Amino acid sequence: MSSFRNASRYAKSVLSLAQERNVLETVYTEMVGISALTSSSRDLRALLKSPVVTSDKKLAVLSKLFDGKVSELTYKFLELLVKKDREAYIPEISASFIEQYKTLNKITTVTITSAVKLDEATITKLLDGLKSKTDITKVDLKLEVDATLIGGYILRYGDNQIDTSVSRKLQQFRTSAVDDSYVKKF
Repeated sequence: MSSFRNASRYAKSVLSLAQERNVLETVYTEMVGISALTSSSRDLRALLKSPVVTSDKKLAVLSKLFDGKVSELTYKFLELLVKKDREAYIPEISASFIEQYKTLNKITTVTITSAVKLDEATITKLLDGLKSKTDITKVDLKLEVDATLIGGYILRYGDNQIDTSVSRKLQQFRTSAVDDSYVKKF
């Protein structure tokens, strides 16, 4: 079975259990932390995927990291993953949980990449414009700075992208300038 399918199923089960016990917000916050930790720690990911390290040692490491710092549901879930030899999927499961939570709560991830850091007024104006033209109500905003854009911004949400960057406009200009379609070919 694919790791995506495994991750999706485990995430769905912990999501429904968290809903049932009315601790969904807590578990979501903890999954965000677990996802951030596994994304930033190459050593932790290597430990979780290592076939050489025993389950007991992996459980001891997870215990040091999470016991008493996360809710009982989250800790028991991590424990279960180790006992079922699914600890290698923890990064994928936490990411899948976050996506399923956002889908459940109709939260859209919006990424704005700009050449310089944007002020709050500009961000608010961009988001208000986006909300007025789409059915987006709740936003998980991610801001990025990329000086190669020269100016303007790139706004991404779902499968959509709005690119008003100067570098894109220059690229379009270059493409149209070398277009020789106006030359009559015999």
